[in-house]
Amino acid sequence: MTYSIIALDKRENMLGIATASGSIAVGSRVPWARYPIGGVVTQAYTNPALGLLILQLLEKGGDINEALEMALKIDKKPELRQVAVMDFKGNVAVHNGINIPKWNGYRILPYEAVCIANLVKGPEVCENAIEAFKKSTGWLGLRLLNALKEGHMAGGDHRGDRSSVLIIVGPTNYVPYYDYIINLRVDMSKNPIRDLDNILEEVINKNEYDKKYKRNIR
Repeated sequence: MTYSIIALDKRENMLGIATASGSIAVGSRVPWARYPIGGVVTQAYTNPALGLLILQLLEKGGDINEALEMALKIDKKPELRQVAVMDFKGNVAVHNGINIPKWNGYRILPYEAVCIANLVKGPEVCENAIEAFKKSTGWLGLRLLNALKEGHMAGGDHRGDRSSVLIIVGPTNYVPYYDYIINLRVDMSKNPIRDLDNILEEVINKNEYDKKYKRNIR
């Protein structure tokens, strides 16, 4: 009951995920990412174990489609899951379970982004999010937030959005132990995307990010 976008910035070697949901604390279980492996969103009737499992399979050198397939074979109820995977090459794999809430589906911007959603107003949620990401320029975090805003404006979660998250992983000074460039969450709010936007603006204004990326922030 969630909508998410995974996107890649090949020039800066970063991958990010932005998610909004009618459930609380969506950031605790839906988005998973690891540099330089890839990113996963696992939603609908969420099995959070799929995120870590798929990343582990990719890290061992598995093909992105094979990693998704192998993880779902272990899951006892794959028909209830909605999963999208993107690696650092821009390859995408998607699973859209047959028993997840409608509208459900996804849209792909080849080698750049994938938006996946369920229990949202309609396909325009993903379509508008992908179009917003495609048209925007600049730092990946702002482009992802713009996409999330457009998904919200197109109707968002049928229940109303209650939580949001934005994460970006990349080549920090602390890899392989810590790869987050941004890791922001709003766990419960009447307007979680606005609140996420406010937090991100505060982070940017106070320079609370890796200074290596300062020139890309605006």
